[in-house]
Amino acid sequence: MTLTTVVVGLGGAVALYFQLLGTAFIQSISELTAESSAFTLNLFGADVRTAGTIVASDRFAYNIVAECTAVGPLVLYIGAVVVFPAAIKAKAIGVGLGLFFIGGLNLVRLVSLFYIGSYAPEQFDLFHLLIWQGVMILSVVMLWLFWVRRWGYARST
Repeated sequence: MTLTTVVVGLGGAVALYFQLLGTAFIQSISELTAESSAFTLNLFGADVRTAGTIVASDRFAYNIVAECTAVGPLVLYIGAVVVFPAAIKAKAIGVGLGLFFIGGLNLVRLVSLFYIGSYAPEQFDLFHLLIWQGVMILSVVMLWLFWVRRWGYARST
């Protein structure tokens, strides 16, 4: 794998992400993310409702924008999986892992941010802008490294 391949592959992933911003697809993903967050919060006893991309209770509300979805981290992760020299089956496993793990972690992030906003609003910005951003970035890198170590070297011949 050459540096050019990595730059072109990840650059293409970033370009794709920016092309998707503001589209009906991302709006749908944002609404689905809001619904999933509300469903999970209601399972935990929070009385929340949604209106489009807004998740609200009597205590707190937030708006799910494109950057709140798992699309950005997923596009970069999948781009890294696709450009890595591995068999198609290994790449499919990597994509599946990413969809499950990154999507699930993003849901945990949104649920925790709702509770932080509800019960410790002075801590919301710290967790939203700093802690969870770092956790998401590190988790995506760690997942990719795990995939590379476990499946990434199974090259096709």
